[in-house]
Amino acid sequence: MIERGLGVLVAAAVLASALPAHALGDVRRETTPRRPYIVEIGEPYSIGMEALQQEASKILELQEYLRAYGYPDYAEIQEIQPQWPWESNEVRLYYLGRDLETDFGHVIFSAALPNLGVLKFLGPIPPDKAHQIEVILQARQAPALPAPVAEAVAPAAAPAPGASTGGLSEAMVARIEAAAERAAQAADRAVSESDAAVHAADRTENIIAKLEQSTPGDSRRRR
Repeated sequence: MIERGLGVLVAAAVLASALPAHALGDVRRETTPRRPYIVEIGEPYSIGMEALQQEASKILELQEYLRAYGYPDYAEIQEIQPQWPWESNEVRLYYLGRDLETDFGHVIFSAALPNLGVLKFLGPIPPDKAHQIEVILQARQAPALPAPVAEAVAPAAAPAPGASTGGLSEAMVARIEAAAERAAQAADRAVSESDAAVHAADRTENIIAKLEQSTPGDSRRRR
């Protein structure tokens, strides 16, 4: 077992030396005062309760803990630097009401024990971590903002009867009015001409009547 542990450590050292220097520098790698023996790699990521159940299927002690104490307010996965026989990540549970953090790890020990895993850490939640979790939970519970409603555009009002609605309509109205004026003038002229014809006919009839009255006398004088 010792020889296997040394082999894993040597392989990890070779792999680290083969990586570019900037690749290691871009990822956060640090230890915490509470757990100086653990090297955290990168930032943790949150998991839901369904994903937590899947993780519990690989860690028997995590299953038993969830049955005994219930599901946490928040859960996450933190990648860590591999240390045989531990797997390279931890499942971390946070119970805000109890001010308790519990970290579980999967142990790679034997194919005959696929669900082997134990509680690696138990302690109070750091204040900054508790605040971070509260902010995340509040954001999850906040109601979604309603979708913006497009303002309805009122249809243009129909023009009032006889009202002008633009230069083109005004021109059309002017032409119609001019045509109506010309028609009225023509009608007036027709009436005037009709009156003149009536007067002319009256005068003609008067002249004929006078001629008829004067004709018999003239004939008697000629006799």
